[in-house]
Amino acid sequence: MPSEFLSQVKELVRNKIKHSIGDSNLIEESMAYSALSESKMIRAGLIFASAKTNKNISHESIITLSTAVELMHTYSLIHDDLPCMDDDDLRRNQPSNHIRYGEANAVLSGDALQALAYEIICDDKKLDSNEKVYAIKILSESCGKNGMVLGQHLDIENEGKLEKLTQEELDHIHNLKTGKLIECSVMLGQIGSDLGSKEKEGLKDFSRKIGLAFQIRDDILDVIQSEEILGKNKNSDIKNNKTTYIDLVGLDNAKEKAKDLTKNALNSINDYKIDNKDILIDLAKYLIERKS
Repeated sequence: MPSEFLSQVKELVRNKIKHSIGDSNLIEESMAYSALSESKMIRAGLIFASAKTNKNISHESIITLSTAVELMHTYSLIHDDLPCMDDDDLRRNQPSNHIRYGEANAVLSGDALQALAYEIICDDKKLDSNEKVYAIKILSESCGKNGMVLGQHLDIENEGKLEKLTQEELDHIHNLKTGKLIECSVMLGQIGSDLGSKEKEGLKDFSRKIGLAFQIRDDILDVIQSEEILGKNKNSDIKNNKTTYIDLVGLDNAKEKAKDLTKNALNSINDYKIDNKDILIDLAKYLIERKS
C-alpha cells in the first residue's frame, strides 16, 4: 500500500518539478539531474498523507507544497555530498551532482533549488496570502539556522572526534538535520485544517518521533544493506568517523529503538480523533521497514 501510494505521489511531483525547472541552460540541467533522480519522496508522501486528514486544502496546493519540500531536500543532498561536507561521490545510484557538474555548479544548483521551492509556493493559485506566508515560514525555519543547517553544522563539528556523542546529543543532531523537514512536511499538509491545537500537537509529536526513527533506520541500513540497494556510498559515517546509533547501542537495540519510536508515534495520533489517518500510519510503519 505505501509503495503504491508513493509511486502515485512521485509521478505528480516529478511532473511538477520537470515543469518548474525547465531545460534552457546548464544550471537547470544540473538541477533536474538531482531533483529528478530516483527518489523515495518520503517527505512528499507525508504531505499527501497528512493532507488526507484535511478537507480544506486543494489537490493543486498539495502538489505545490510537496514539490517545494522535495526541491529543498534535494538542495540539501547536493550540498551534503560536497567535498567540504560529507565528500560522497554517489547519490541515488548515480554520480553526485558535484562529480557530474563540478563543485561550483553543484553549489549554484543547490542554491537555485532552494530559491525555486519558495518561488513555486508564491505562484500557487489556490493558497491565499496568509497560507503562503505560513508555508514559507515553516519551511524556512525547518531548513535554516535553527533546523537542518544547524544539524549539518553540528554533524560536521563532531566528525573525527575520539569521544563519541551521547545518545541525547545524537538525537539532537538527527532531530535538526532530518526530523525538522519531516515535521514540516506533516504540518504543511495541515494548511487550512480544521483540526484543533491538541490534534495538531499530536501530529507534531508523531512527526518528530518518526523523523528520529527514520534516521535510526538509515544508520541500520548503512550497516546491513549493500551499496547497490542503498544507492549511495556505504559506511559514509564510518569513513567520516561520525557517531551513529549502532555505535551507541548496537544493531539489535537500534532496531528496537526505531520500533519503539514508531509505536509511540502512532500512539500520538491514535489518542486523538483524526479522520483518514490510515495512510499516515502505513507510512510510519513503512519508514522502519524500508530496504533503502
